[in-house]
Amino acid sequence: MMDTTTTSDRLLTEIERQQKYLSLLPDDFSFPLFNAAQALESQRRSGYRNTASASREIIDNAIEAGANRIDVCFARPVRHKAHQRAESISAIAFIDNGSGMIPKMAQYALSWGASTHFDDPHFIGKFGFGLPNASINQTRLVEVYTRVAGQPTITKAWLDTREVRKHGLQTIPEPTEAELPSFVQAYLDKQGLAFEHGTIVVWVEPDRISYRTPSTMREHLMDDFGVAYRYLLDRVAIHVEGTKVEPVDPLFLTPDARYFLPSDKGGAILSADWHIPVKYARNPDNGHVELTRVDDMSELREDDPNLEATGAIHVRVSRLPYGFAKDSGGGKAETDAHRRFEIRKGRRGMSFVRAGREIETVDVFPKSIKDQAKGLGNWPLLQSYAYHWGVEVRFEPQLDEVFGITNDKQTVRPIEDLWRLLSSEGVDAALGREQVYQRTTRKEEKQKQRLADARKADRQTRAENAAARADSVVGHGPKISEHVKGQVRKEFDAEARKKAKVDQISLENARRALEEEAKRRPYIIDFYDEQRGPFYKPEWSYGTQVAVRINRLHPFFQALYAPLLKLDNADEAKQALDLLLIALARTELDATDEEASLWYETQRERKWSPFLADAYRLLQQTMAPPDEETAAETDMAM
Repeated sequence: MMDTTTTSDRLLTEIERQQKYLSLLPDDFSFPLFNAAQALESQRRSGYRNTASASREIIDNAIEAGANRIDVCFARPVRHKAHQRAESISAIAFIDNGSGMIPKMAQYALSWGASTHFDDPHFIGKFGFGLPNASINQTRLVEVYTRVAGQPTITKAWLDTREVRKHGLQTIPEPTEAELPSFVQAYLDKQGLAFEHGTIVVWVEPDRISYRTPSTMREHLMDDFGVAYRYLLDRVAIHVEGTKVEPVDPLFLTPDARYFLPSDKGGAILSADWHIPVKYARNPDNGHVELTRVDDMSELREDDPNLEATGAIHVRVSRLPYGFAKDSGGGKAETDAHRRFEIRKGRRGMSFVRAGREIETVDVFPKSIKDQAKGLGNWPLLQSYAYHWGVEVRFEPQLDEVFGITNDKQTVRPIEDLWRLLSSEGVDAALGREQVYQRTTRKEEKQKQRLADARKADRQTRAENAAARADSVVGHGPKISEHVKGQVRKEFDAEARKKAKVDQISLENARRALEEEAKRRPYIIDFYDEQRGPFYKPEWSYGTQVAVRINRLHPFFQALYAPLLKLDNADEAKQALDLLLIALARTELDATDEEASLWYETQRERKWSPFLADAYRLLQQTMAPPDEETAAETDMAM
């Protein structure tokens, strides 16, 4: 018979694998609901995204216990292990001045489901999973030091997953009296704090934390706490390594929060706001529990056997003006605009706030044809434009079933009725309008920037120089035709008089200066703006200088020329295009008789330019990305 205990699982059939693991059970195995060691190892990989999200569970408990101050501090290693840096984290402590716990409660609090608020839906906590779940996610050993007011000693309870047996009944050890860890006491002394009552949770030698260095971890926690507890920081102070956490509103509508600006000074604008009273009740006709709006408070009766929950849902939408949040391009976030964009990058979508504490930001709305057919709404695709608007949904714990709150308070799974309700209130339409506004605004601002970038160069360009050298090769440049010499001379004189007045020089000196400029730079690329004008026009400037004036309002400029100004390594193509335009302008100006000149002008203004305008517009339509996400990528930065 095969010895399954020494054979790799990969070589065993499923039945053999079952036999292998059943053979490891002791004879008196009583088949408990959970097998502790394996269950704990699985729980260590529960859904906390990072150390900050796990830490929120400990902060929540402290707020529940009535704390008005919470401190987080780090221990550095006393003795360094191999390859361990001196400036690294060897423990994290969460200190609160709440009510503390009696010894048995400290022991009970380290077991799963040990909630004292399960039947009270008005608290942040509810499920009794937070302390043990979040702690073992980050460390294998968690210690709890606690004291109630008037108690002379400090109680210590702990959970060490390394001591949990693989099988059999598992229990939390009996609490003992203890002194505080030295690094915690040192922090309290430095901050001038006394531990007269409250609870201290210590993650000893955490092995799954997001950052190892204290400075980076401090920044990580402060950034997260500032947003997650933005509505609670007015009644509880949170300090990380001695620095107070300030509230950060990711919609930038709260006056006392960081990075706020009044709307009249370029700050965010509240573009929509809803207060929706709701009830969650069983429909007696079909037996389904449904979420509906309450239009008349007489609908609500305390003795209604079908009523599951009542409450209100608050929704607000903010609009960020152009330039209010800017991408730093991968560099350091040096300005408030850069820091705002960093905040928005992590919260593109709908922010859900439960009992004043943010749960998560959902970045996927119902979008399929099936979703729309079910009446879930017509929600916008969350592309990069959504960095520049925000939407927040606030609710109280009695509506947890509606929002699908998980027991770790890390995610929301809204029921379909919620999307129907929000859609019926016009929230999806409001977000769609924000998408259109941001897309239109950014397109217009982008065009303005392109116009600002397209201007006459202060020095001769490579294309202009190449054209002048080409004249030397052929032995002559373009000549002014007899039929336009009078007009060219008139314009030259007008330009000379203007220069003489501005520079306060004689008319003769002004003429000479213009002639020298035309000789030094016989060709020049310049720009003009005319809504329905030709895509370019050639002119004699400074007497003998050939000026190619490109129309910045023509689709030729918008579709071809302007993008070349923005592309990296595209200067060679831009110079080649300038040379082509110079060649066209040179040929038209070099026409020897009036009829030939008129033919060129007619072709350029009435044939080529209208055709190019229509063709470029059609080309842009056919080359548009199939989805808005792709189309918006170039607009992320502003």
